[in-house]
Amino acid sequence: MMRWRGTLVLLAACAACTGPRTVVLHRSNCEVCHQPLDASGKPSGLRDAHPWYPVDCATCHGGTAWICDGTLDERSSPPRCDGTWLYDKALAHPSPGTGHTFLRNLSSAELDQVSLEYLRFINPGDFRVVAGTCGLCHDDVAAAVTRSVMTHTGGEISVARYRSGAATRPFDGASAADIGAAPELPDASCALTRTTRFDPPDARPGTSTTVASIVARAQDQYLVKSCLRCHLSDFGENRFPGDYRSSGCSACHMSYADDGRSHSSDPMLVTETAPHPVSHQLVAAPAIAQCTHCHYRGARIGISYQGMRESAGAGLNPPNATPLGRGLHGHDPLYYLTDEDNSNTTDETPPDIHYEAGMHCVDCHTATEIHGDGHLYGDLGCAISVQCSDCHGDARTRAKIENSAHALTAADGNIILTTKVSRKKLVVPQVLDAITPGHPRFSALAASAMGIWPDGRSHTDELECDTCHSDWMPNCYGCHVTVDLDRTARYQTTGREVPGAPSGSRRHVALHDLVLMRNTRGRIAPSMPAERFFLTLTGTAFPEGYRPITDAPRTFVLPDGRKLAGFGQRPVHPHTVRRRGSFSACDRCHSVGSAEAPENATLLDISFGFGSNRFLFTGCDVTNAIDTCGPNDRTTWQLDAIQTHDYEPLVVVGHDLPHVARPLTAAEIAAMRAVVIRADEAIRTLPATDASTNPFWPGPAVGTNSPPASP
Repeated sequence: MMRWRGTLVLLAACAACTGPRTVVLHRSNCEVCHQPLDASGKPSGLRDAHPWYPVDCATCHGGTAWICDGTLDERSSPPRCDGTWLYDKALAHPSPGTGHTFLRNLSSAELDQVSLEYLRFINPGDFRVVAGTCGLCHDDVAAAVTRSVMTHTGGEISVARYRSGAATRPFDGASAADIGAAPELPDASCALTRTTRFDPPDARPGTSTTVASIVARAQDQYLVKSCLRCHLSDFGENRFPGDYRSSGCSACHMSYADDGRSHSSDPMLVTETAPHPVSHQLVAAPAIAQCTHCHYRGARIGISYQGMRESAGAGLNPPNATPLGRGLHGHDPLYYLTDEDNSNTTDETPPDIHYEAGMHCVDCHTATEIHGDGHLYGDLGCAISVQCSDCHGDARTRAKIENSAHALTAADGNIILTTKVSRKKLVVPQVLDAITPGHPRFSALAASAMGIWPDGRSHTDELECDTCHSDWMPNCYGCHVTVDLDRTARYQTTGREVPGAPSGSRRHVALHDLVLMRNTRGRIAPSMPAERFFLTLTGTAFPEGYRPITDAPRTFVLPDGRKLAGFGQRPVHPHTVRRRGSFSACDRCHSVGSAEAPENATLLDISFGFGSNRFLFTGCDVTNAIDTCGPNDRTTWQLDAIQTHDYEPLVVVGHDLPHVARPLTAAEIAAMRAVVIRADEAIRTLPATDASTNPFWPGPAVGTNSPPASP
């Protein structure tokens, strides 16, 4: 916002804000109300929204900034009027017309029908108007971000629908918004040519009453109602603390407090109500608090990074847990936990070491990752390129600072990262230094884990860094979705009210399970359940002769015709990195005592995906040929298993990339089991006599950054 200097006349009580008024004042129509003069004659209140370069209010928000009853010359600075200056709120504020006046609860489809002039006035960063606002200077970014995965969230929908049998391939183009054709990638992997707005039918059973078809339809409704709160094509629901945000560019670059209230001194702004940004000022580098207004679901990386985790719900918390103590994301103050057991000295769920160092999300994730590159990717993993080695190097080379996207510099033999939010300068440890004998940062443990073996290989060639360096992650087992056909739900994508209100719950949250998979980069990585739920359909709106469904998983048909439950599993980056963590324990992958009869057999079964008896649940058997859900069509599901001991799949991964994410093979597992370690390794998992049935085992490893847990 420009501040025009000149002869200033103090306005008494901002009378011009209520209607036309003739004054002699070289100030814009907007600033008279939103930046009035204080007692000393200085402008006060609203902050400059764009501090890097002067931009006046109307350039972003539209409206009429300068009103003159004579001839107006806007080429001069300040503008000149050869008649009388007029100030008029009605001309300054574009009118919503006969449409919506409150936009922040509208679906993306409803926003498409809003007056563009009014939408621009409320939020100049919305993608429907961004070409004439932010895009005037940032045209390349404005064009790319409208196709980013954060805009369409195609992977959130399409992969889940593939696992239910509703889509024929993992990337089917369904999304939270209707996005036209995009440039094709050089190869077809993970690429979409266009997306269409996801608008499924309601969950009422139709003429096709198989369990598979009904569960797939109910899942579609759950996806559109509960899983699409966060995409950049609309403002979100703006209902709960921690969820307040804007749309488009403003969703990230305009900061909101968790309570959605403004801290502005603008006298025309009502600060007691939400939603309003913290202040009327854009930020170039959003802080983690803004990122977690969306990134708290799915893999829960936003809250895990800060050392918090979701509980399973009321009555299912550990006895001595410390809750967050405030409501967040629609949950009560007891829902999020910061400590599992406050009676000991161990932090079972510590924050990520990068968070402790003062790093925010944007310090790792580059602008190209966040804004996109103009292509339509069908999955979040396809758009992510950052690697730990970008900053930490690897076992053979130090990190390169030339053309670094992470603000790396060199000083006194160190590699320095300058953080983008707080501008802190951090020394970045190098893998090569830690494994080089004689170097001040040499570590024998690091050399053992990451050094080069005599045959020229290294653990770092096969494993993602956070396979070992993660400390915990929230694995949800026994997730249940109930759809009540006697109630209605509103679709966030279209605004339609449809029969069937979904709700969800879960039975278990395991924090220290490490289930290994090959990810789409071909590396061994941690994994966690994905939409692995059971559906119950309730209500009275059933067709004649139809039998209600209770606890039915999705049905997935393999190419050979065999059926399995459509449980999802996906490789992840848990965002809980520690210098030494629970997953650093060698007994997670290698045999203790002997390869033939390892003492840690249950732990290896968990790591290799064979599962245990810790999380058993009896539900519908969708693997039978009849595909019904009667009293005799029940089976017990081993919820932490992703494959049988005969290496038959028990989950649907859902990737068709050049490198297909998958469970470990028999040969890979045999090679890992063949390595025998001692029971007294420096970092180890505590054994338990009830390991195969205790849902709270395993816990934090001994020898990590946290003090040892009690045996």
